[in-house]
Amino acid sequence: LVVLSITFEMMGKFSVSTVFAVVYAYTAELYPTVLRNTAVGACSTASRIGSIIAPYFIYLRTYSVSLPYILVGSLTALTGLLSLLLPESFGMPLPDTISHMQSFPG
Repeated sequence: LVVLSITFEMMGKFSVSTVFAVVYAYTAELYPTVLRNTAVGACSTASRIGSIIAPYFIYLRTYSVSLPYILVGSLTALTGLLSLLLPESFGMPLPDTISHMQSFPG
């Protein structure tokens, strides 16, 4: 099972790197112009905090060998499902003000 474990770990690393790059582009499209810099900074900070905390998940092995995998897998699945609730921005003009954001579909 070593090959399978390494394959899943590399796929996870690839996914994390991809999401880390996409968060900047999607955040810039999602928020109105007056809040865009603040929103991108807040999302960047949240992703950096997640990157800081992630290496410490390995210490959860002292409680159960599979606990880090269960926790990371469930958090990944939850955030993937929650991302489906975000509004679609393809072909839409970017919102300029907060009042434009109120009428944004989604």
